[in-house]
Amino acid sequence: MLQKVVARASPLALIYAFELGLPAVRMVIFSHFLDLRELGFASLLAALYGTLEQVTDVAMYKFVLSTPREDYEEAVASAHALSVARGLIVGLLALAAAPFVAQAFQLGAEWPSFAAVGLVAFIRSFEHLEPRVAERDYQYGSQAKVVGVANGFGLAAIAVGVALRLGANALILSLLAQSLSFVVCSALVSKTRYRLRFRSPFFKRAFTFGYPLMINGVGVAAGSQADRYLVGAMLSLPALGLYSVLTLAINVPMSIVMRTVQVLSMAALFNARRDERMFAARLRLASLVVPAVAGFLAAGVLTLMNYVVPLVFGPKFVASRTMVFLLAFTAFVRLVRNDPGTSLLLTEGRTRRLALANLFVVGGLLFSIVFIYFWRTIEASVAGRLTAEFMGLIAMHCLAGVAFRGIGRFNLLVIAAVAAAIAALCAILCLLPHGGNLTGNLALLAACTTGLSLLLSRFAPALASVAFTGFGTPTEG
Repeated sequence: MLQKVVARASPLALIYAFELGLPAVRMVIFSHFLDLRELGFASLLAALYGTLEQVTDVAMYKFVLSTPREDYEEAVASAHALSVARGLIVGLLALAAAPFVAQAFQLGAEWPSFAAVGLVAFIRSFEHLEPRVAERDYQYGSQAKVVGVANGFGLAAIAVGVALRLGANALILSLLAQSLSFVVCSALVSKTRYRLRFRSPFFKRAFTFGYPLMINGVGVAAGSQADRYLVGAMLSLPALGLYSVLTLAINVPMSIVMRTVQVLSMAALFNARRDERMFAARLRLASLVVPAVAGFLAAGVLTLMNYVVPLVFGPKFVASRTMVFLLAFTAFVRLVRNDPGTSLLLTEGRTRRLALANLFVVGGLLFSIVFIYFWRTIEASVAGRLTAEFMGLIAMHCLAGVAFRGIGRFNLLVIAAVAAAIAALCAILCLLPHGGNLTGNLALLAACTTGLSLLLSRFAPALASVAFTGFGTPTEG
């Protein structure tokens, strides 16, 4: 059964490797060709683009995904219309905010670069949603093609920008090329014609489904972007350049894992929602697997970060021991906060609860401000992020308690067990010289991997036998 899951999920992992690999490759190029101040400027541009996308995210393809199949064409045309309307609003917001954002970071003369970010978001709003909606049937091939082509154009554009010595504006050129190629390719691989339907009952339904997720987007943006604004404004652009590289090294693998897990868990829960026994088994399996996978990632960060990052980005990008510990726990808590809670609430249409849960992350940013103000280090920002993520985890379980159907306690027990293992690994590393010994660190990683594998082998097979019975012919919505 699980072999079928892996076979169908492999293109999905490729999609997110492409999608998140491009920012990593961009940062590698920038780290070698830009100074830390210019690197910090590029990070601000990327943060603004991410903020505009996340704060205004109304999850249009997820609305279509949750719509009955017989209404697909009407629903997707209405979703396209709402996407374009959203893109126009985002573009205008970026244009209006650009001078103020630039001035806040002593980059007043560079405001056109910030305004250009809005143009990128507007172009991207014309994406055809069909390749994404195919996730409902565990089909990811078309989406993999679109993402691969778009990222290829984006990478080519960044090389051109660096060759022309555009500095941080090479990022804008890359984003424009990526968005244009994404829109064109998504239309070419889709079987249905791209249409816009503003005067449709599905337009209102799409907005009703999506507007709470705009509130949710505030929490998502706060969790993933606000720290860069704080570091840039309260410390300096060079500090932001260093901070961006160290956090990106964690965010790329973390985001690949998080997105892959969320798509698989949401599709699995959606297709089992009419079978109570199968639904409960799939939810329990996700509650076990997600913390274990998050533990694998945290162990990798703890043991390998200061070997891999300097090798890839350059010797000046070395994290302190405190920074490594904080980043590892932040990655772990963010992953277990996100799923299976997010997929569960989206499957049941409880978007208001999801939005409220993620807003707790925003409240946690107050800790980042206080910590940076008193300690004036990039470690203080990560400590604030960790606090915010922990608050979000508590809120998610409180607000999704009913939807968890009694399985939430099991999820928390697994999270606590894996967190204790990560803490034990941190304690062992404290006894070793900083920088340690690669062979010894690899041995510790192997020991952690073995322990987590034993945890999975104890419970996962029995759950999977129930969770994926009839996986080849999922229950249709």
